[in-house]
Amino acid sequence: MFNLDGQLVAGQLSNMYTGDVFIDILRSRREMKAEEMQQQQLFAVQQRYAWLVAKYNNLADRYNGVLADNKKVDAAYADALAEKDRQIARLTAEKADLAAEKEEFRHIGYETCGKLSYALEEIQRLKIKAGELSPPELKPDADL
Repeated sequence: MFNLDGQLVAGQLSNMYTGDVFIDILRSRREMKAEEMQQQQLFAVQQRYAWLVAKYNNLADRYNGVLADNKKVDAAYADALAEKDRQIARLTAEKADLAAEKEEFRHIGYETCGKLSYALEEIQRLKIKAGELSPPELKPDADL
C-alpha cells in the first residue's frame, strides 16, 4: 500500500533536514568568514602595534642620543666654567699682589721723598756753612 501522506511528510522532513544542513553550512561559513576577518583585523592590529613599537624604539634611541649629547655639552660647559673660575681666582690673586706691591712702593716712595727732602735741606745747609751759598733772606712776617 501506498501512503501518500507519509510520503509527503517524509519528503518535507527530508527537505527540512536538507535545509537545516544548508543553513548550518551557511552559518558556519559566516562564522568562518567572521573569524577570518577577526584574524585579519588582529593581524593588522599586531602589525600596527609592531610598527608603533619600532617607532617608539627609534624615538627612544634618538632621545637617548640627545641626552648623551646634552651630557657632553654640559660637561664641556662645566669644564669651561671651571677654567674661567681658575682664571678669575688667579687674576684676583695677581690683583691683590699688585695692590700690595703698589702700597709697598707708595710707602717706599713716601719715605724716599722724605729722606730726599731732608738730604736736600742738609746739602743746602752744608753749602751755606761752607760758604758756597748765601743764607736765604728771611721774609718779614706781614701777617703779624
